[in-house]
Amino acid sequence: MPTAEATEYTYLTVPPTAEFRSCVGLVMAGMAMRARVGVGGLEEAVELLESYHSQGAGPTRYRFFLGEESVVAEVEMPESGWRKVVELVS
Repeated sequence: MPTAEATEYTYLTVPPTAEFRSCVGLVMAGMAMRARVGVGGLEEAVELLESYHSQGAGPTRYRFFLGEESVVAEVEMPESGWRKVVELVS
């Protein structure tokens, strides 16, 4: 895994309303396409990321990065910082 200094992240902040939850899937699909990672498992990955979306407790912050033939998605946890939730590999 790349070091934090060498990694370029794409950040997404989703307001705590259900209407914006699908934005996570759009970003994940775009990152997978950019990395040329197969879409197998993409639907499950998006569902998992969406399950972290808060409703009413403030915005949910996500960050994504392209690894070597992979896409990694992390969610910011209030107490412990960033947590890797999904890694799609080609």
